[in-house]
Amino acid sequence: MTHDKNPIRLALLAVGAAASLSCAAQDDTHSREKEALRRTQAALRQAQEQQAALAKEKDDIAGQRDKLDEAAKKSQSQLAASRSDAARLNASLAHANDELVATKARDDAARQELETRLAEQSQRALEAQRLADERARANASLIALLEHATQSLAAAEKANAQMHTLGVQMIDRLRGHDAQAGLPDPVVGFGQVRLENEAEALRDKLDAAKLPNASRASGK
Repeated sequence: MTHDKNPIRLALLAVGAAASLSCAAQDDTHSREKEALRRTQAALRQAQEQQAALAKEKDDIAGQRDKLDEAAKKSQSQLAASRSDAARLNASLAHANDELVATKARDDAARQELETRLAEQSQRALEAQRLADERARANASLIALLEHATQSLAAAEKANAQMHTLGVQMIDRLRGHDAQAGLPDPVVGFGQVRLENEAEALRDKLDAAKLPNASRASGK
């Protein structure tokens, strides 16, 4: 085995190797710097784009906020108008409720008065019906009594007529009996006259005692 004993050559080789290594290191560093610069530029562009987007979004939000503020003002105005309308409606409702209460009170009073009058009329109607029933019963009783009295009167008239007829027949028989007897009388015809007078008096009494016929009396 042989060894290279030339120190110069070794030194040159070492310097060359170091130079090669230095060049490679420089190239690598430059590449890394370029890559970092590219990345930085890209990040800057992205940041600028994001900033522009944020600015646009901010403007949009500001516009929306203005619109919302305008809508809120309009809503507040409408709310105030609605509250005013509600207040008027509540006042009208309260007035209508008061009128309803007053009307109900009047209706209740009128209904109470009507019920009282109806009750009084019903009571009077019941009293009138009771009186009518009593009068009807009284009339029925009077009719029954009248019929009974009529029947009794007819029977009495019949009996009276029969008695009158019998009395007249008895007077006529008495007249005939005395005429046929031929009794002596100191005064001519005095007994016959007396008998006639007595018979006529009895006839007058019988006629006076005779009851008038009810049917004839009612027909006069």
